[in-house]
Amino acid sequence: MPEQIITLTTDFGLQDPFVGVMKGVILKINPNACIVDLCHKITAYNIQEASFVIGSSYKFFPEQTIHVVVVDPGVGGERRPILVKTPHYYFVAPDNGVLSYVYHEQPEAHVFHLTKEQYFRSEISSTFHGRDIFAHIAAWLSTGLSPNLFGPKIQDQLKLDIPQVHCVSPNIFEYQIIHIDNFGNLVTSIKEDFFQRALSQAPNKNFFLEIRTHRINCLYTYYGSLSEAGHVGVIFGSTKNLEIFTYQDRADQLLHVKVGDKGKITFS
Repeated sequence: MPEQIITLTTDFGLQDPFVGVMKGVILKINPNACIVDLCHKITAYNIQEASFVIGSSYKFFPEQTIHVVVVDPGVGGERRPILVKTPHYYFVAPDNGVLSYVYHEQPEAHVFHLTKEQYFRSEISSTFHGRDIFAHIAAWLSTGLSPNLFGPKIQDQLKLDIPQVHCVSPNIFEYQIIHIDNFGNLVTSIKEDFFQRALSQAPNKNFFLEIRTHRINCLYTYYGSLSEAGHVGVIFGSTKNLEIFTYQDRADQLLHVKVGDKGKITFS
């Protein structure tokens, strides 16, 4: 049986045995599986956060990697378990919008409703589908089974809105805070290609970004280039989104900002 990479992204944390149990289930079915812990500290029940994390991470793995995402506040309810096939990757998750960033980047994705219970655990807990459904499906998929064996194709999968930059007047755009990382950096919905295009079209090739009472007009190339405590700057992070940061401190706490808050950027 060939080695197959399976990643795990959950809001389970590390205190309980849930993650380890999922790994055990996978290895019982496919002992050759290579399991990678992508992230287990997604904020509890935070589907939007999980969607951003998997959407900004999946492409850095080898083709045919299977990504399992279990952030599932509706576990045991009516939401469907699904398998998603894109040209280069697979995803196993609840149909609750957690794959919205994937759908946005991969509009040609094929989505399958997981209904073939012979590939589930024989006894299914209403509180742990990560163990009893998703881990089983990922493991069986990793043995080379075709996705269409697990259930029928659907086209009505749930898609959450992806925060975008909106024009509010000439050269003025509204953005949104879409993620706060472990260091308190504020990831915005401003992508690098949009920023560079808008800046090149501005008469004076200048910008200023507003967040709360702060106004920022300097783009930094690395975090350490802003060395004064209490000062705030912007930088393009590894996801190519514009980030608001402060030197060796938490910008979210300094600015009293949370995910979903909005601000404006002006190109002048």
